[in-house]
Amino acid sequence: MTASYLRNILFLLDLFVIIVGAANVNISGEAITTRFWDCCKPSCAWKNKGTVSRPVLSCGIDDKPIDIDAGTGCNGGTAYQCSNQQPWSVNDTFSYGFAGAFIKPELTGGKIEDSWCCACYQLDFTSDPLRGKILVVQASNTAYDINTANRFSLAIPGGNTTSHDACAKEYGVDQSVFGTDNSGVNKKEDCDKLPSNLKSACQWRFDWFKDASFPTANFKRVACPTELTDKTQCTRDDEKEVKGLVQSLATSFAPSFSIAALAIIAFLFSV
Repeated sequence: MTASYLRNILFLLDLFVIIVGAANVNISGEAITTRFWDCCKPSCAWKNKGTVSRPVLSCGIDDKPIDIDAGTGCNGGTAYQCSNQQPWSVNDTFSYGFAGAFIKPELTGGKIEDSWCCACYQLDFTSDPLRGKILVVQASNTAYDINTANRFSLAIPGGNTTSHDACAKEYGVDQSVFGTDNSGVNKKEDCDKLPSNLKSACQWRFDWFKDASFPTANFKRVACPTELTDKTQCTRDDEKEVKGLVQSLATSFAPSFSIAALAIIAFLFSV
């Protein structure tokens, strides 16, 4: 067995590992989007929600990061969603943001939060008035209330509130400032009533997002941009696979290459 023969085997084995890894992170499909802002500690801010660098940052009433073990403000605790985990536009057709995710188990190999916590997804909107627009979000939360469809619940101040009074506690205002339960504020002018660090994101809903209700989107997992991870301080351990595979592998090899590679590996080991 020659040295070049061994090198070929090692190369193809490495490639096989890459191909298998790509299957685990190359998640895509169709989804519905909703909106929320309840000020609760994000679900992905708790420990053991995935193999990540650290849980998503949560904040105290001073809007500064708080201890990981602090309980949620929606249940008598002192941890809330940090105000900077909100959407913003880059231009007329592209924005960044954060979301509570639910992806059906058949797409994630049966995994739930350990599949999506701190992962990033590109949402290509497919319904009017957002058709053609793109939103890249990091899954900082989980949308457990609907589990029959892929869903991204977008974190938008004033976008939707609940019976919890966490926002009132976090910001020292009346809960009604954030709108009505399961609806949020009614018009752009109502955004002026929100705390100053939330106003622009509330307005984003009426400007860039066009106050859309339940818009649909095609989604795919993408490498997380630092614009998002700098705010949550959370990155997944499999992020390197996304950066190295989902983006570059698709442009480096033809679709049939993985089949050919596996065939070659089988041939080499049969010799």
